[in-house]
Amino acid sequence: MARLQRVFDTLCIEQGWARDGEPARRHARMLIDDYLAGNTSEGRLLIAGRAFAERLRRNMPR
Repeated sequence: MARLQRVFDTLCIEQGWARDGEPARRHARMLIDDYLAGNTSEGRLLIAGRAFAERLRRNMPR
């Protein structure tokens, strides 16, 4: 659990998200799902979280 928290906190800081905001909630769910699917490496979870953030950013209307 501490590993997931560190990754989540890092992503929130990097992306400038409020921890209780919608983007942060989406990422929390993605990180938990990825962890439960077997991705337990902190580094790989961070890479996956950053990639997910980038996909969301590209798909947002401008």
